[in-house]
Amino acid sequence: MFEATKTSKVSDQIVEQIRHAILVGQLKPGDRLPPEKELVEIFQVSKATLREALRSLEVLGFLEMRKGAAGGAYVVEMEMEKARDYLANFLHFKEMSIDNLTEVRLILESYTAEQAALGISGEDLNRLKQLIDQSEPILEHGTPQEYRKNEIEFHRIIGSVTGNPILMFLLDFVENLLIDTKEILQPGKEFSRRVLVAHQRIYEALLERDGKRARQEMIEHVVQVSEDLIALQKERGPGDLSLNGRVFLKGLFSEKEVMTKRL
Repeated sequence: MFEATKTSKVSDQIVEQIRHAILVGQLKPGDRLPPEKELVEIFQVSKATLREALRSLEVLGFLEMRKGAAGGAYVVEMEMEKARDYLANFLHFKEMSIDNLTEVRLILESYTAEQAALGISGEDLNRLKQLIDQSEPILEHGTPQEYRKNEIEFHRIIGSVTGNPILMFLLDFVENLLIDTKEILQPGKEFSRRVLVAHQRIYEALLERDGKRARQEMIEHVVQVSEDLIALQKERGPGDLSLNGRVFLKGLFSEKEVMTKRL
């Protein structure tokens, strides 16, 4: 499975070999790597170099280092949160606008809503209805964090209907960017009331199994959210509106115009 390393970046080569073995299925979650002494002999490296490579793999989310009698380096399944954080770290250095976020949401969520209308279960419909029913009292008496959590959960349930792990990961990542955006701009209750009305319309389209209507209702909802957030941004000025270092630009375009041309 492994072989002695031959380049100057020895620890990187070890990381790549072990990572490759995991990705091709030679090593699976729960498997324990050979003992340190054996790995040192296989890779023909020092203990320090091996430990550096194993620490890197642990940071990347591929390994877990356990102590005790049954300790060692174990292969683990990477958590969605960790993968999401790595992607966020990449985007940390990119300039992003609300438009960028909205464009991705329009592409992903309009498709997801249409597909969900065809395959959503009665259980998921009940969960959506419960969120809608809970939202009004939360909106009146709860905290912003509580009703924003409901807003995001509504979209996550719809996204989960596809069963597509790639799409679900992308949607989860985008929804977390939206959470961060709302935390920065702090939209008020009127914003959330409009969201609640839109969610009711989307739910009704899903309940009727009307894919085209679900798609259109989702487009209108995403566009309205974008316009509201942009209006808030403009009220507060360019200032320091950054999202973990990702700066929202002033040059904004109309999503309605863009989607009219595309759809």
